[in-house]
Amino acid sequence: MALTIKGIEAAKPRLDKKSGTLKPVRLSDGNGLYLDVTETSKRWRARYAFEGKEQMLSLGKYPVVGLKEAREKNFLLRQQIAQGINPSLERKKEKSLVKEAIQEEKRIAKGEAHPLSVEAVALDWLEDVRKTWKPSTYAGEKKRILKHIIPALGAKRIDDVKPADVRALFAKLEAENKSDTLRKIAENTVRIFNFGIAVGKCENNPAYAIWKGLSFRRPDPNRGFATITRPDKVGKLLLDIETTMSEHCGLEVASALRLAPYVFLRPGTLVKGEWAEIDWQSAEWHIPGLKMKNNKPHVVPLARQVLALLDTLRKYTGEGQYLFPSWGKAGHLSTNALLKAIHITGYGSREFTAHGFRHMAVTLLKEMGFPHDVIYLQLSHTLERDSAKAAYAKAQFLPQRHEMMQTYADYLDTLREKARQSA
Repeated sequence: MALTIKGIEAAKPRLDKKSGTLKPVRLSDGNGLYLDVTETSKRWRARYAFEGKEQMLSLGKYPVVGLKEAREKNFLLRQQIAQGINPSLERKKEKSLVKEAIQEEKRIAKGEAHPLSVEAVALDWLEDVRKTWKPSTYAGEKKRILKHIIPALGAKRIDDVKPADVRALFAKLEAENKSDTLRKIAENTVRIFNFGIAVGKCENNPAYAIWKGLSFRRPDPNRGFATITRPDKVGKLLLDIETTMSEHCGLEVASALRLAPYVFLRPGTLVKGEWAEIDWQSAEWHIPGLKMKNNKPHVVPLARQVLALLDTLRKYTGEGQYLFPSWGKAGHLSTNALLKAIHITGYGSREFTAHGFRHMAVTLLKEMGFPHDVIYLQLSHTLERDSAKAAYAKAQFLPQRHEMMQTYADYLDTLREKARQSA
């Protein structure tokens, strides 16, 4: 018999005469719809069978859910069953979506990224590759990603990103003539989406299609860092560094830039130099593999001129950890400090960079007749794939490298003095 509002209002739990307690009462409205009446509440429930199993689903409390609304809900439930949908599972999905929406609101309030956003996947990828990268490489790539990829794509769900979105990012960097940055950002964007596919957060890689499919200007693979190799111009550069540094730069920057031509280390390695790495007795700078690009320890024979520069510097910074200390977070000079110092000297980035001392050394040393293996070992380039052979070669060539570094230092001094006399 169908229920009425009057009957529902009058419904009460049944008194058990034996126990003296109130027992719940279940009133049927037909078609699987029931009203459970207890001492404290009246609740609608729907009984149904799905795939041979009987199930029960709550439809809400009376009077919040009235008789008419309860019947409508029960009718929709029967429609779902007819369509092969389990109402109970559908209810769980709805609750899950509501819960996810609430969590999303909380994340937004805290400034956190959605787990399926490009930002979250990018940060997860960075954390995944962190163990295989050098700290300096990780820091540099993360900085680029936070500066370029996250502002452009970070808020989007990774599976919603379209090729046009990626193209806009790449085109912006190309328009700004940032070809090196474009290359690195493009490569990392491709890797982030590949990672997203691997962890099941997206199915396609729109970045790959854009980077490989369009004619963005790629940096010349044979390009080098701006350098100077003509002996007369090298002499003028060294003289300009000597005269300008004493007038416009602090001791740490001036010392680093004066030292750079004689050791031709990568700028990132040079600025991280520590006093504990200097072996005064053997006149060598022993650099741990962690600081080298190839992760292999490196020895730099120190010419007399270099030892003199270091001895002077030691009086001022020798009590600390770094050769060239700084008040920044890293505790040592940044490579940008060297670049700015070169600009102060009067050389733009297209004329000369701190990395250019390495290219300068290769050219001049070849012209001076030094063997290829000796030069490239001093640059910390690997000559042999076999690690045992490579270690043996380094040990064998160390005396020749000592001689080469001293001869080269003397040659640089000669070029600078010639420039001084011609000025």
